[in-house]
Amino acid sequence: MKLYPSVLFVLISNIAMAQETPNIKSLSVFKNGQSFVIKEIKARVTDSGYRLTNLPQALFGTYWFAGISNPVTQVSSRLEELTEIKERKANTFPELLHANKGRAITLVTIYNDIYKGVVEDFELPEEINSKLQLQQMQLTASYQGQYNFDRIFTADAPALLLKMEGKWISIPPSTIRSLSFEDKPNRTVAAHIAVQKPVVTVHFAKSGVQTFEVMYLQNGFAWTPVYQLLLTSETEATLNLQAELSNNVEDIANTDIEVVAGVPNFSEATKLATLLHFSGATHLSQADDQYSNVSQIMESRYARNEKNIMAETFTPQNLSAAESEDLYFYSLKNISLKKGERAHFPIFSRPVRIKHFYKSVLPPSTLNTYRAGAEETYTTDDEDTTTGEGTTKPNKVDHFVEVYNNTESPFSSGSMIVLQKNTQKPAGQDVLKFTPKGASTPVFITSSPDILILEKEKIISLKKQAKTNSNGYKYALATVRGTVTIHNSKSKPVNMQVQKNIWGTPVSATIAYEQFLNTENKHEENPNRTLNFEQEVAPGQKKSFQYTYQIYVRE
Repeated sequence: MKLYPSVLFVLISNIAMAQETPNIKSLSVFKNGQSFVIKEIKARVTDSGYRLTNLPQALFGTYWFAGISNPVTQVSSRLEELTEIKERKANTFPELLHANKGRAITLVTIYNDIYKGVVEDFELPEEINSKLQLQQMQLTASYQGQYNFDRIFTADAPALLLKMEGKWISIPPSTIRSLSFEDKPNRTVAAHIAVQKPVVTVHFAKSGVQTFEVMYLQNGFAWTPVYQLLLTSETEATLNLQAELSNNVEDIANTDIEVVAGVPNFSEATKLATLLHFSGATHLSQADDQYSNVSQIMESRYARNEKNIMAETFTPQNLSAAESEDLYFYSLKNISLKKGERAHFPIFSRPVRIKHFYKSVLPPSTLNTYRAGAEETYTTDDEDTTTGEGTTKPNKVDHFVEVYNNTESPFSSGSMIVLQKNTQKPAGQDVLKFTPKGASTPVFITSSPDILILEKEKIISLKKQAKTNSNGYKYALATVRGTVTIHNSKSKPVNMQVQKNIWGTPVSATIAYEQFLNTENKHEENPNRTLNFEQEVAPGQKKSFQYTYQIYVRE
């Protein structure tokens, strides 16, 4: 039985003095740039507990320690001075000297002085500066800001000490002209940087070899769903999903990863864990958190500056999502992904039902259209004049495909490219919105130039002094008729959906329609409504329909 004596929030990426490398038992990656990790650690524990030094950016309220066979009695943390080793390639004379301490060299200065001997001791400027910075922090903390210690400065030219014939010689590195080595020099410099950072100690009821788990939530590991819709017919398609992973945390080797679809709620995980948050720490701070949700999402969607790994072809996996509460988990097996890498992994390839339709949103009929000059715009039923701008203009027509989710799990929102399966020619790209099981969602493909839609409106009757409102304003009641003409120049029939926004009350239409009252747009005399019409139009056919509504216009 696993015991969780206290809720703590810390993550461990590497463990100081560890007997074995931590094993990642579970890694769940969310779309918002966060991931939940469970690691198992086996180590020898002394009476003073087990120390963890290399700590991650664990988030508040999600860190737990669990003893597998022996309960955890306490977890504590404090700031300590430690030394971290930073390795890099040696490219300067001081770095070469540091990388080859203990070796015989010949050094020539810019003054043509020649020295032969062994580099016994030499500190890089960054090593000296790190120690000075710690001293400054300690003095500032001791005097609580009463004094400024600006005299602590960085050393730009530390002394190089060479031992030759029993004597120590000091030479500024900036005066070095050349270095020669008797053997092939080492090109890897390991700088020992002094840092002040939290150290976490885990205490158990008994000492000895212990196996325990640590879990946490962290930023820096995200996934993005990317879809491909292959059109096979007018009513059928193949939907491919791949997971795009972005790892900015740590190297992952042969690890099972679960990518999660859904909307997780980690409302309190907006800062570091209490065990990790020290105002004087030099390595973990809010300013150091470069993996915020927004930046991570943008990077995972758009940035490709680091190494990319991508399969040449889409290999269908047809993974099934495991449902847990309101979240769905797709499991990827034996994944290896180094820190800084990105990768694509196939999730599924499944047939889906689709429906093509075309949509045009007509210009809204505003109150100002008929507010002024209502009498002048009145026409008889057989006249062919228009109101508003006085001309009939073509309207934009957009091509959509309705995607039906007939799978066992919801579609998570993500980018989707649409292709013709037989020709591999692109049709368009848009966002596939979140689609529950059994539901459908429209995806915009492109605008269609082969369908022409014309609309005109006119007042066919006008009743004077039809209403007086609470403010004493008098209104006439205008009956407006609109005519919509659809001309299909395509070689196939189209399902045409037309949307019209009006102020007033619908009276009738020559085809069926749906109406929706827009409660946000309120008007005492004329409620705002949206009318939706649907019309099937054969190839080369021209069809028209009419609608009539009434609107109160101020006299």
